[in-house]
Amino acid sequence: MNASGFGTENLVSGASLDLSVIVAVYNEDPRNLTALIHKLAEVLVPTGLKYEVIFVNDGSRAPTSEALRVLACENDGIKLLELSRNFGQQAAITCGLDHSEGLAVVNIDSDLQDPPDLIPEMIALWKEGWDVVYATRSTRRDRFAKRFSAHVFYRILGAVSTVEIPRDTGDFRLMDRKVVEALASLPEKTRFLRGMIPWLGFKQCGIAIDRGAREMGESTYTLKKLITLSLDGLLAFSVAPLYFVASLGLGMVGLGVIALLCAAIFMNGASYQWPAILIGVFALVAGLQIACTGVVAIYLSKVLDEARARPTYIVGSRIGRGFAGLNQAGADVARKQAKESQLTKESQFTKA
Repeated sequence: MNASGFGTENLVSGASLDLSVIVAVYNEDPRNLTALIHKLAEVLVPTGLKYEVIFVNDGSRAPTSEALRVLACENDGIKLLELSRNFGQQAAITCGLDHSEGLAVVNIDSDLQDPPDLIPEMIALWKEGWDVVYATRSTRRDRFAKRFSAHVFYRILGAVSTVEIPRDTGDFRLMDRKVVEALASLPEKTRFLRGMIPWLGFKQCGIAIDRGAREMGESTYTLKKLITLSLDGLLAFSVAPLYFVASLGLGMVGLGVIALLCAAIFMNGASYQWPAILIGVFALVAGLQIACTGVVAIYLSKVLDEARARPTYIVGSRIGRGFAGLNQAGADVARKQAKESQLTKESQFTKA
């Protein structure tokens, strides 16, 4: 029994780990974090596997950060990686993968919408020889706008992508150690893991899940983040927009020629009609040129990001005795800081 009372006896640190569980966190409700640890222990302890949990704090606010520090200090097998700022979900997951040690690695969301109960089934398929086991959302209980946008995005991406990316599949998946190492060898700074992992190949299979509704807290995945992730996926795994630009240009040339011929034939030389036609044609062509230039500019901006070669993420601190080389004194200091922060918050609440 750990100090926290979670009963997570199979949480271990050091070598000979069977499983690493990665949880990227951004302003998550602390109650969900505690519930997730309970649930993971409930489903993983009966398997007998030695596992670790790696929390990646992606620049969360104080309540979430304090809760994560308490969890990391009170459980030997929990690692907490605090990023220097918010780098985004894909970068946070990449950070967790880079610091994992298990023979198999599972990534799961922190909000409990992805069911931890599925992990033993994933492990069973992994033991049968599958290198990647991903969860496909057969149903999801999100808001209509989110469900509709996700449905459209996966269909468009599947139609234009150079890689066969499973539809309705998020980041909840199990990967063999060799897949994790192959993924780490890819040089991209902008990561779209839902496309990069299928690109790697290996033996992959899916499991259908009923993705539950969020029970506590509010989602921090904003519309802006969804659009950014969608663009990253489209630009990283498809050049279709560039071909579309070229095709559109040729099509406009053809339409322009047809329009001029029709005007010459059917307007009987009425001079007062020509200025209106020319203004309309020029406005249309100018608008299309600007739009096409914008598409090219977006691709160039991604090339510039890669050319800069800035790191995908920066780790600000490592907390938890799950890290090799983190001595007892360091863990005690981290625990003391977390406790003091929690007591200060409780004192302020009492005064209020």
